[in-house]
Amino acid sequence: METWTEFTGLLPSFFLKIGMAALCGGLIGIERERRGKPAGFRTNILIGLGATIYMLLSEFIALRMGASNVDHTRIAAQVVTGIGFIGAGTIIQSRGTIIGLTSAAIIWVVAGIGLLIGAGYPLIALLCTVLVLLTLTFLRHVERLVLGKCHFVECEIVFTDDGGKTKAQVFEIINEQEVTMTTSRLSRRAKIYRLQTQYCDRHPAHTRFIHEILSVPGVMQLKSDEKEHR
Repeated sequence: METWTEFTGLLPSFFLKIGMAALCGGLIGIERERRGKPAGFRTNILIGLGATIYMLLSEFIALRMGASNVDHTRIAAQVVTGIGFIGAGTIIQSRGTIIGLTSAAIIWVVAGIGLLIGAGYPLIALLCTVLVLLTLTFLRHVERLVLGKCHFVECEIVFTDDGGKTKAQVFEIINEQEVTMTTSRLSRRAKIYRLQTQYCDRHPAHTRFIHEILSVPGVMQLKSDEKEHR
């Protein structure tokens, strides 16, 4: 009877914390979902909920066994270690091409936010969520103010048809590197694809994709205006 009373007494706090975890994870997840990232809306909610639940578990164990017999940091430490494996799973590596680092970092941060909520600091967690959203959105505008408006140049990416694998990797890199492109046109002749588009050559973040594209197996060349990369 005493155990049931303790359990029901913890329910309001439990629902408040998991609700806050779902809110914070969802806010970040919506931003990621809009940009078509692998760790989107549901993923970030589940990561935040999971970290919060594990932190609450350490609190429940402490209440059951006595705070003096429980190290609260052990479960949190295991969450930090375990979330690294999930983050690593979002990173794709092929012949030196690495994409998904931002998504992996977001997963790591959302888990930290969940731990904050589970530890009893929901307002700090909400503040961290706002900072993450500002980092993902506002800093884009700061870059444009510092470096100026985008300057677009013509670009053509030539790659072979291997069952759609190269095509998928090319578009994944363009999406993950957040390349600012205008209208694109994809054509195919025999087994050769040609992606004709425009990209910004002024901002380093928008030109970083060139090296990544050329590292993809099946990409033959990338031509931009008078420059040709192989």
